[in-house]
Amino acid sequence: MTSDRPVECERLAAALRELRAGTGLSLAALATKTPYSKSSWERYLNGKTLPPRAAVVALCELAGEDPARPVALWELADAAWSGRAAAPPPPAPAAPPAPEEPPARRRPRRGPLAGAVGVLAAAAIAVPLMAGGGSGEDTARPTPSPTPSLQGCHGSTCTGKDPERYGCGAEPPPLTLSRHVFAGRTAIKIRYGTVCGAVWARIDLGEVGDRVEIVVPHRPPLHSEVRDEYDAQGSLSTPMVAAGRRDLAGVTACLVRDGVRQCFGTDGARGR
Repeated sequence: MTSDRPVECERLAAALRELRAGTGLSLAALATKTPYSKSSWERYLNGKTLPPRAAVVALCELAGEDPARPVALWELADAAWSGRAAAPPPPAPAAPPAPEEPPARRRPRRGPLAGAVGVLAAAAIAVPLMAGGGSGEDTARPTPSPTPSLQGCHGSTCTGKDPERYGCGAEPPPLTLSRHVFAGRTAIKIRYGTVCGAVWARIDLGEVGDRVEIVVPHRPPLHSEVRDEYDAQGSLSTPMVAAGRRDLAGVTACLVRDGVRQCFGTDGARGR
């Protein structure tokens, strides 16, 4: 079966698998040594999800490899995954031809045609100078191209996005506003990214079929589901919801298991 993922993403995933083999670490060990869960590493290494740039750099450090090539592959994959594949730059305008030097021993004749040619040449040289503000220094300075932010989002622009994908779950470490342990080993944390200005819920050691929700007052709830053994054995985060500091007291996280919904808030209150 042919994958529908961009070839750039397949190449990045192959490079990450090679790096992981070089570390000699299991997925669980990678999760303990990085801010990314075991289930996240499984998705990154199999090309199911595009990893954050920081995850690629972290894997290179663990493998003792230069991150230059993997990061270059990540940039290509990021552009392809988001549909922002870079278009080739437009060709540079041709420079005006330099006026020919007259023969050393012949003096040009100054007839009407020669005068017209001289006027046109002067105009051709003056136009680019006028376009650049009349200063050679201005025309020589290239316009800097915008550099994309590694953070990627803040506040309302983070709502609905993956905290790991956008770096909100890495550095600086997010705050854990509340934590509750359910039956068995399942634990859910309500986390707040100070840089991103958003909250999300993270479930650890859930069961296949679990649904975890994050609820912020006056905003639609968002959720994720534990779909397979990789999600169950590791950690899984919900999408983020923008939240100012005054909203944090009313944030709630819920676990839906076997049709039963159990919730808790940042103040420790339980609900249904």
